Amino acid sequence: PSGKPRTWQLLTLSARTEAALEQARANLARHLRQTPTLNMADVAYTLGVGRKDFTQRQILVCRDLDDALSVLETRDPKRILVSNQKTRPRPVAFMFSGVGDQYVNMALGLYQTEATFRSHVDTCAELLRSSLGLDLREVIYPQREQSSAMTELQGDPTSFARSGLDLRKMLRPPEPADEVTQRLNQTALVHPALFVVEYALAQMWMEWGIKPQAMIGHSIGEYVAACLAGVFSLEEALTLITHRARMIQEISGGAMLAVALPEEEIQPFLRQGLSLSAINSPSVCVLAGPLEAVQQAESELMGRGIACRRLQTTHAFHSAMMEPLRQSFAERVSQVALKPPTIQCLSNVTGTWLTAEQATDPNYWADHLCQTVRFADGVRALWQAPDRVLLEIGPGQTLSTLAIQHPGGNVTERVALASLRQSYDRRPDLAFLLGTLGELWLAGIPIDWKIFYAGERRRRIPLPTYPFERQRYWVEPTRFSHATSVRPTLLEEKQEEVTSKSTEPGPVMARHARPNLRNLYVAPRNDLEREVTAIWQKLLGIEQVGVYDNFFELGGHSLMAAQMLTQLRATFPLVEVPLRSVLEDPTIATLAQTIEQLLLEKVEELPEADAERLLLSMS
Repeated sequence: PSGKPRTWQLLTLSARTEAALEQARANLARHLRQTPTLNMADVAYTLGVGRKDFTQRQILVCRDLDDALSVLETRDPKRILVSNQKTRPRPVAFMFSGVGDQYVNMALGLYQTEATFRSHVDTCAELLRSSLGLDLREVIYPQREQSSAMTELQGDPTSFARSGLDLRKMLRPPEPADEVTQRLNQTALVHPALFVVEYALAQMWMEWGIKPQAMIGHSIGEYVAACLAGVFSLEEALTLITHRARMIQEISGGAMLAVALPEEEIQPFLRQGLSLSAINSPSVCVLAGPLEAVQQAESELMGRGIACRRLQTTHAFHSAMMEPLRQSFAERVSQVALKPPTIQCLSNVTGTWLTAEQATDPNYWADHLCQTVRFADGVRALWQAPDRVLLEIGPGQTLSTLAIQHPGGNVTERVALASLRQSYDRRPDLAFLLGTLGELWLAGIPIDWKIFYAGERRRRIPLPTYPFERQRYWVEPTRFSHATSVRPTLLEEKQEEVTSKSTEPGPVMARHARPNLRNLYVAPRNDLEREVTAIWQKLLGIEQVGVYDNFFELGGHSLMAAQMLTQLRATFPLVEVPLRSVLEDPTIATLAQTIEQLLLEKVEELPEADAERLLLSMS
């Protein structure tokens, strides 16, 4: 008999043609409907290990048979993702997150269900117990033994169907944190906590066959990359991270501010002790320094209409406030046996590839503590390999969003994915991770499904899903002379059709084409949707935006989302577009429906002539 399954399943379908893929979906839905006693984990296992991988692909993450049926039968465009890719060994780069997106219970669902992840977290926590004087698991997962019920509540299929983003957390200043969050956010604890979670995630991905050809880390994320590359051992990395965090904890606190300005335009604000802490993209930088100076800069920037957001930190990392620690930290690093990296890593200090000389120089790691994080330059270097897939390792989607937004290269072919949900995303951890695994497969990366299911007792079952594409062909009898024209063959007719289409003038290319999203493109269907689409196109710099495209998967971020809401309210001044309408589903289709409903309610309050004009404009 089959063993205990995961709480969520990844279904994979592939075929040689689009029509065959659609038939495979219909066949699977019909078989599930006719056989309601099927074990969905065995269905997913059979689709993974018992089928060849063809170019036309489709994935679905589901909770159970009823959930799978509802999506397959309705062909839900938000949950069924598709692509056209051949399986090939594409290079993968790991991107390790820095401080700012952490939250209590990050990856709790994986700690409870994935043995590899849990094993590495436990190992690190035991190694850190003596130096921290506590069990780090109690800081990251304060109720890990009693939280299985919470994980199950989080596993609501309807919540997975929506993005469930809480824009209040994204767009407004951070509210006072509760006691457990304040404890995690202490510099002395958050740095080792992030290292442990990211290290365990990377080990789990590599066990599943997703091995990095290159790596980049943001701030302390570079320590995880260096550890995996063999610059220092796990024990040495944990020692350095803990010592570094404790040193920072003991100096005066500070603040950090993300600003939607390029490096050259932010220079006038580098005063009163403020430093350029990070260059995250060509259009987003981070200021860091004393709290009063950051507050003054924030007020001035907002007064000028420049989007900015305070980061969730207690100190001004990578700023002049770190300079007093430089020498003592270099001396501490000199006590570690540093080795050249065995995997290519990008340097935060230079924005280029980390050399063996830099990696083994204690002064480099002291510079890394104090100098600007040149993450944007590192992303540029990663995208120089156009076939490369970027995988973010850590909480949130900040790095993958920044990578997708980065200009240059073939934007439409980029693939940058996240491993963990954001703190304001209600999707279950395992469901989110399986979605990412499925998207890696959609991108053409081979997955070793037997290793993925190694911790389960699964069996293959009969699944009549193969789409036989039977066709009849007519062969014209050769009764006539060779000079007589004969009916063109089906192949010749198709070739003529393709040739005639190829001679038509192609569309005018926009500044940026639509990113390589996995959901199908659906064009705006009415004037309201076209109005909202125009706003998104202008903000995102994308010519083709579908009504079911997710704002954040298109490359939008929190600062841009604030600008989007402002422009929506300016375009539709009669109504106040509520944040709640965007929380559930940041798509054009949902926004347009909400605005239409608000306008219809407004009609009753207007004079008859104005109401008639409004209704005509909506028709």
